[in-house]
Amino acid sequence: MSESAPLAVVFEDSATLALQLTRMLAELGFAVQVCDPSLPNLPLQPVPALICVELLGAGSNGFKLLRQLAARHACPRVLLTATGRSTDHNWGRRAGATAVLQRPFTLQQVRACVLPVLQHGKVHGYETQQEQQELHS
Repeated sequence: MSESAPLAVVFEDSATLALQLTRMLAELGFAVQVCDPSLPNLPLQPVPALICVELLGAGSNGFKLLRQLAARHACPRVLLTATGRSTDHNWGRRAGATAVLQRPFTLQQVRACVLPVLQHGKVHGYETQQEQQELHS
């Protein structure tokens, strides 16, 4: 992982989808760490700039995971879902998602979802990775 690249943490239990999203986020300039959604213990260093959480996976509940992560991390959180149901989008936002990304997605869709979320987060009080590290050191 590059020290200068912002960290994106992806909670996805499908190796194929995790690899696809990892490649897309890396192309956008992120260092990516993939975590098992059933184990939400996120490392504190480096501080993530972005968290992506799948809605439903083996042994995980995306809404519950989002709530846990939102309580511990101020960075933007993107809910990944295979459905276009408005209820999933609404519950995702209530659980702490900053944005919702519907699968299957393209690099352009990931870019369109993630970059505004990061810009919005910065405007509304989320610090950059470097600023968060300075605050915690």
